[in-house]
Amino acid sequence: MDSETSQKYILDIFSEAAENLGFNVQNVRTEIIQPDLNFGDFATNAALVLAKQLKRNPQEVAVQFADELKNLDQQEVFSEIYAAAGFINFRLSQKTLLANLSRILLEKDGFGSSQRGNGKTMVVEYFQNNVAKPPHVGHLRSAVIGDSILRVLKSQGYKTISDTHIGDWGVQFGILIFAFKEFLKNGGKRENIEKDPIVELNKLYVEMSNNIEQDPSLRDKGKEEFVSLEKGDTENRELWQWFVKESLEDFDKYRSWLDVLPFNHNLGESFYEDKMPAVLEGLNAKGLITTGETGESYVDLESFGLGRAILVKSDGGTTYLLRDLATYIFRKGEFDFYKNIYVVDNRQSHHFKQMFKVMELFGYKAAQDSLHVDFGFMSLPEGAISTRKGTTVNLKAWIEEANKEALEIINEKNPELENKEAIAKLVALAAIKYFDLSHNRKTEITFTWENALSFEGNTGPYMQYAHARIFGILRKSNTTPSRLVGTPLLFKEGRTAVSPPNIGGVPADKAGEVVLNQNELFVLRKLYQFPQVLKQVSQDFLPNLLCNYLFELSQAFNSFYESSPVLQEKDPQLQSFRLNLITATAQVIKNGLYLLGIEAPEEM
Repeated sequence: MDSETSQKYILDIFSEAAENLGFNVQNVRTEIIQPDLNFGDFATNAALVLAKQLKRNPQEVAVQFADELKNLDQQEVFSEIYAAAGFINFRLSQKTLLANLSRILLEKDGFGSSQRGNGKTMVVEYFQNNVAKPPHVGHLRSAVIGDSILRVLKSQGYKTISDTHIGDWGVQFGILIFAFKEFLKNGGKRENIEKDPIVELNKLYVEMSNNIEQDPSLRDKGKEEFVSLEKGDTENRELWQWFVKESLEDFDKYRSWLDVLPFNHNLGESFYEDKMPAVLEGLNAKGLITTGETGESYVDLESFGLGRAILVKSDGGTTYLLRDLATYIFRKGEFDFYKNIYVVDNRQSHHFKQMFKVMELFGYKAAQDSLHVDFGFMSLPEGAISTRKGTTVNLKAWIEEANKEALEIINEKNPELENKEAIAKLVALAAIKYFDLSHNRKTEITFTWENALSFEGNTGPYMQYAHARIFGILRKSNTTPSRLVGTPLLFKEGRTAVSPPNIGGVPADKAGEVVLNQNELFVLRKLYQFPQVLKQVSQDFLPNLLCNYLFELSQAFNSFYESSPVLQEKDPQLQSFRLNLITATAQVIKNGLYLLGIEAPEEM
């Protein structure tokens, strides 16, 4: 019985208990939570709420319910049902926990997946890098958070569509075109830029941005170049196409280095160039567009506390907001999505509030079917990361430094390891991704090399090591996971788990009679939580919840292993059980790390 089934079972027997006790609970919301494992596997405050309505002692009502629920638990799902401070706590029976262990060993890579998404379409936009700018560590957040969310949604039965929506349009390209023309005018050669186009173009952009700070009129020159680009100027169009081509090739290198899933679409801002006029016409037809004092076109959102939503600037250049409106309309028509998710940092919160409100006035339900999954900005100890100011940590340099650090540690701890370079890359990537994902995405992060490349404590390499450690034990036992329980079965989407004939040599109907110690039971209880954690991540879009869970599971395994010998255990039945237990633990760690975009090596 999985977590969701157990919760439904609690609701069913709670309703029956209320009827038997003569309580009317129609107006009582029976909410099931997962408390700290010290209190139980599930709990409900329904008796507390009911007692308040009836003006009775909460503990007395909870005790009545607990006693009746024990009698109704004919399936022996729980070993203990008890009242505490008005709450009713439920502790899963050993029989239920062992049945879940069987399920993990049979479902393997599929354990934790579900069909709750029911094939609904989720569009996820993330890793929106800008053209002609090398990605820096600040871009990492959108990339790894978005990739993890996409993976989790896939695992929960949603149809996912990913889009980078690369930044390939806007005034910044006018500035870059202007900078490049000035470079040529001053004797520069295009072939010098072509040797390392992204780095060299970025240098031109940074230099021009610094010049603009000294002479703001230069920005007008850049704006003029962008307006010319929008109007189809041949030279500007050719330069822009070159910038985009080089940038897309560079972007895919970083996507590959980060092991981010391939994108379904890379529909940059420029894709909506020919779709913006229809949006303006539609908004104008509804009387939503106002002309400003300097000739700009905007939607007045002052009455909603959102100011003016500028669509076309006074110089005729279009805005990012107008392109996002066109993007939403295109996606809705093309994909008929259930949810449209933007994984973008919290500095864009006002932008999305404006966008959703304009779409609402336009007649779309963007506020209901779209979501800004915001995250805190990454900064350096000395201040904000800024490409324009040249204060960045290059993502490529970060990856290379992490690889170097990981290889040094492996050479120190396991110099005989085969494929050290390949394993070092996996470990380095785990350190980089987990550093980001283990933070609540809403928090601000200060980047330091020391913290980012840590291999101790709540880190990706720690989880990888727990997984590798288990495989080391299995190798010593001359056992492979596929030989431990039954015959490996292949399941399709929406599979139903089938219990194997035995666990550790114990018939399934006698599994509850095996006496397990507290460390073994604690690991079993943590394993049981995995599907519910994934459900929560898919609802709240918080990968750090999965990180926290994997860290706790790895700690639980280490505590178990220190106190309960596996290979030294003389009782063959108990040893077989423990081998199954650690195999299931490795499987769940592997499944969880995959959903974070991290590989789990079998040896480190």
